[in-house]
Amino acid sequence: MRIPWTTAARWGAYGFFTGWFGLSVLQQCDKPDLGRKVDPTSMAIPNWRFFAPTPARHDYNVLYRERLTDGTVTSWREQEIALARNLRQIMWHPNRRLEKALFDVASELFRLSRDIKDTSRIKLTVPYLSLLNYVSHKVDHHEGAVEVQFLIANSCGHDETVEPRMLFLSEWHALTGRKELVA
Repeated sequence: MRIPWTTAARWGAYGFFTGWFGLSVLQQCDKPDLGRKVDPTSMAIPNWRFFAPTPARHDYNVLYRERLTDGTVTSWREQEIALARNLRQIMWHPNRRLEKALFDVASELFRLSRDIKDTSRIKLTVPYLSLLNYVSHKVDHHEGAVEVQFLIANSCGHDETVEPRMLFLSEWHALTGRKELVA
């Protein structure tokens, strides 16, 4: 009995798409090594996790306080990064980049703080210096502020029943030269 070539082609296509589906499912697992061996460029086998292996379930908040010339320390103030959303931002939202940058910088700072054993070297990392630059120059400071300290906390966004947690506290840093940069 001879099988027509169209039937063989159909069964070949079924086998191909079943195998492709199976590899796609394996690619979604925590260890997608098999998918990478078959498709090292990840162009043919999709990864439906989109942006991260584990999606973000919290927001990072940047808080800061100042030490004034008389030595008093101000209370913590949050630097609002996420603005209220409107309908237009479904299509165009360039300010979202600042939120994403903060999330990436904070994530990298936490990763580096786990990897670097000498805590004095944390101050020399790009994420730390980026946050320090932001807090030193992009926020409104009290008139007599001479030093600034920043804190990164995480919260569950709009769920106010979950208490925010402090994740990282910087050292105090002088605000020298701030007047020249702001003016």
